Amino acid sequence: MLLATARLMNPAGFSEFVMLFNTNKYIVLKQKGNKLSTLFNGVLILIQVLSVSLFLYLCVDVLQWQLEGIDLMLYLKIASLYLFIIISKILVEKIISTIFSIEVLIEEYLFYKVSYRNFLGVILLPFNLLFVYTTKPSKIVLIVIIISLLILNLIVLFSVYKKNENIILNHMFYFILYLCALEIAPYFLLYKFIT
Repeated sequence: MLLATARLMNPAGFSEFVMLFNTNKYIVLKQKGNKLSTLFNGVLILIQVLSVSLFLYLCVDVLQWQLEGIDLMLYLKIASLYLFIIISKILVEKIISTIFSIEVLIEEYLFYKVSYRNFLGVILLPFNLLFVYTTKPSKIVLIVIIISLLILNLIVLFSVYKKNENIILNHMFYFILYLCALEIAPYFLLYKFIT
């Protein structure tokens, strides 16, 4: 329903969004101005949160990360924590960009990163539907999907870092600090919360 709503809200933008891995047209056309706070992008972030949370919930069930019973409250906890992590990361990165007067650079980076993660959330939807409504996934299938998503995410991050290579090389210490504090630590905390 949310995917259909996003398509109805902005048909041209949605058509460009679904072609994100084929063409960079969506990023080039939409990153001018503050596009993170649009309703269209908000719906896509909500789709990402629900999709990733459902996938993590299925992982908890199949990979038996948790010994207690699996219930709806666990899904709501995962979704709430994941949404909190996403919003916190965006806000912290915006605050840091304001402090160091690099708003334009960070705004482009955030839009690029959020757009691709929204797209990965949409890619995850068919798998979630398949696993919820037809068959329970095996551990191997889930591990393959997790590794594939991690590789796609690393490709996206590497491409944005390659694009800003000069800036990163000039401030390598701060870049490593950023990676540890804002890219790795939140997901490590999410994993620790789930297990």
